[in-house]
Amino acid sequence: MNAKLAQKKNEDKFYKKGDFWIRVSLSILFLSIFFIVFFWCNGQLYFTKVNYVDDYRNFPFQVHIIDVEQGDSFLIKFPNNQVMLIDCGTQDEGENVVRYVKAFFKNEGLNKIDYLLLTHQDADHVGGATKVLSQINVENLIRPKVVTESESDLYPYYQVSQSQTYDTVINLAYQNECNIIFGEKGLEYDFDGAVVEFLSPSQNYYSASNDYSAVVMITCQTKKFLFMGDATKQIEQTLIAEYGDYLKADVLKVAHHGSSTSSSLEFLQIVQPEYAIISAREQSDFPSAQVSNNLNSLNIDILSTANLNNFAITIYNNQIVYAKAIFPSSELALLISIIIIALILTWGIKFKDNTNKKKQK
Repeated sequence: MNAKLAQKKNEDKFYKKGDFWIRVSLSILFLSIFFIVFFWCNGQLYFTKVNYVDDYRNFPFQVHIIDVEQGDSFLIKFPNNQVMLIDCGTQDEGENVVRYVKAFFKNEGLNKIDYLLLTHQDADHVGGATKVLSQINVENLIRPKVVTESESDLYPYYQVSQSQTYDTVINLAYQNECNIIFGEKGLEYDFDGAVVEFLSPSQNYYSASNDYSAVVMITCQTKKFLFMGDATKQIEQTLIAEYGDYLKADVLKVAHHGSSTSSSLEFLQIVQPEYAIISAREQSDFPSAQVSNNLNSLNIDILSTANLNNFAITIYNNQIVYAKAIFPSSELALLISIIIIALILTWGIKFKDNTNKKKQK
């Protein structure tokens, strides 16, 4: 019995020298493989509080549609790496917009919003701007032709705001020393070949707040994107009269979440989009039956945040393509499980020191 114990003790000696360092080396190897794959595949997105669309990372032109429930928010990257954020949803959704924009910055290597466009003064478009302006560097603010009470003497020909939310946003923009620009017909920017044109508003005063909406046409390569804000059918008629077939676009951001106040059949027949974007809450009355019928009758594909949540659009091989945000998947869980099993096995296996054994012989 004692002989057997002595033999076992001698055998154990063969495992001890270098055994610990072999295990440590293998553990470092497995963990290195894990972290390389994890970060290379952007696995950290699975642990953020925002579902970010990473499919088009480093593409020169990207349009990100941020799900802000019953509101609007669109993040656009242009070929010169400048960024425009169109609207920010409600105040309650502001933090979601900030998280999405920060995830975008991290993945694109950017750090500021060059242009924050507030299409009009309604709270479901400007409310979240307080969070954006408080947490993100914004260089230029493009705003509707509606002024706060304190500005009324400077702009006597513009309507005075009746919205405390809007007033707070404008005052914060002044405090942050943003360059403030009034959005109006004729305003135009060229971002290294991607052109942003303001088609409306053309007047200084409207009776309906939605008619102040900035209507923006973005042209990149051979594709056109038309953003309508909450513009009404009356504005649509004005646009048809002024621009006619120039309104034809590949992607239409449907006005007013698909409300029946907008998107007349005549207007849609002129625009003839391949895709119609609708920003609306799940299980809501949007789009209206009338607008849905109009879109379906023209075989226009509807892309709605109610169904897709966050999604993004780009141009690839001269075609419009889109992708929805990624959600935690079993692939990441599988990778973590494999690494854990490998580590357990590493520390459970004895590694024989053959060198010492040969010396004893």
